[in-house]
Amino acid sequence: MTITCIISCAGNPKNIPILHTCIQSLQHAKKSQTKLIIVVTTNNTKHHITKDASIDLLVVSPKDAGFVGINNKAVQKTLHKKSDYYLIINDDAWVKSDFFSQLEIEAQKGGDILVPYIYESDKKNTDSFGVEYFRTGYSKNAFSSNITTSLASMSCLLIRTNFLKKMISAYGFFLNPLLKWYLDDVEFSIRALARGAMFLKCRNIIAYHQRTFTWGRKSYFVMYQSFRNLLWVIALTWPTSIIKKNIIRIICWQIVTAFYCLIKYSPFMYPSVLSDTIHNWRTLMKKRTSILSKYTNIDSLATMFSPLEVRHQRLTF
Repeated sequence: MTITCIISCAGNPKNIPILHTCIQSLQHAKKSQTKLIIVVTTNNTKHHITKDASIDLLVVSPKDAGFVGINNKAVQKTLHKKSDYYLIINDDAWVKSDFFSQLEIEAQKGGDILVPYIYESDKKNTDSFGVEYFRTGYSKNAFSSNITTSLASMSCLLIRTNFLKKMISAYGFFLNPLLKWYLDDVEFSIRALARGAMFLKCRNIIAYHQRTFTWGRKSYFVMYQSFRNLLWVIALTWPTSIIKKNIIRIICWQIVTAFYCLIKYSPFMYPSVLSDTIHNWRTLMKKRTSILSKYTNIDSLATMFSPLEVRHQRLTF
């Protein structure tokens, strides 16, 4: 089995030790019959990443590329290489020693997208096991193996190469270039569902993640991008019938978001989100038309929402 491993890295001095931890964990988990193509991708032109024998390819993009841009470029540069799976993983994540052994077992079940069980760095609390998605457009990592989800987090995700090629052939891209940062994994999951993807949640494929190591868990940048892209994902990927059915929920959640921004951050955050959305509306609608025209299984989108109106609380193991 050959796996192309795309590791996104900020390239700052503080990220180098965790990048090495990530790469070492992949190499330690590699079986004798497993071939890894390790690709590190960054948008830091002044990066501190040293290209050595542990890295097969270093891909450097412009500063404004964002997480989406650097991953798209890395995939474009490697898609011609023969591989069975793509592993998309953050530099602040690492894998358990039997990661690839368990992958070989789970791969026999035939899933297009394999969702690992991801612990926080303490190896006790759950970081994510899929993504809960609500009819308001709000999304959150699922913290229990008992939570039913159809979407996946991109902090550590396995995608069958043949399916990834089909996605790129249909839509023209891997991750949506309009989003750049945050909720790109939700948007990708929705488009994958609409193309009939089989998501396989794999409790025995285990990884670990030191969440928001680079930007901070609730920094202004993270929250602004998240609030804006919540609206953009709805605009880009939800069929009109689903929007109409949930419009009251969407509006109510936006009111809550506006108050949250006002109290926690700045009176200008939410108006900036709306202004940015209005400014890009024509571009969003053009991309929306293109995306929806490629859907082949709209009925499958009924499975993307959590059956609950509010999220589950964190569970520890």
